[in-house]
Amino acid sequence: MTTWPKQSGAEFFYGNPRRHGAAVVSQDWYRSHIIHIAPPFFMRMIKPVVKFPIHRACAAATLEWLNEVWKNAGYDQRVIDDWGMSVFSGSYCFRPMRGLQHLSMHAYGCAMDFDAPRNGLHDQTPHFATLRQEVVEPFLKLGGVWGGDWNGDGSSADERRADGMHFQFALLG
Repeated sequence: MTTWPKQSGAEFFYGNPRRHGAAVVSQDWYRSHIIHIAPPFFMRMIKPVVKFPIHRACAAATLEWLNEVWKNAGYDQRVIDDWGMSVFSGSYCFRPMRGLQHLSMHAYGCAMDFDAPRNGLHDQTPHFATLRQEVVEPFLKLGGVWGGDWNGDGSSADERRADGMHFQFALLG
């Protein structure tokens, strides 16, 4: 299992996505760090998602997680749809964290969002909380952090900034 960096060390681990310190993405960084992977099951984000962008350091772990979710669903697309894992809500996106100055983990390509309609920001009862064994635990076993339970105590109810759609390969701090 990879030891993922803390958020504060994301730039050291994943590289600096900014162009010469500017508030725009470096195309050289993007070309050398971001790859596109194909999910093992059907996903959509308005249109079908054939491949999605992710940092190359996270690609194998992301595929391992999605394959485990697919297995847990009994390789049944209807189950994936019911769980909301077919509702892709984004991965790589060069932007700051909502309401903050720091870059989002999405800007490093180490974060993904799924089923935003049922797992909204600040929702302390996210849908994925009902799918801990099937969806969340396989991600946590790979060393990732789920935004529905930032503090890792097994509950979303005590999260001030719950973000149940969010899965990242960067630790807090």
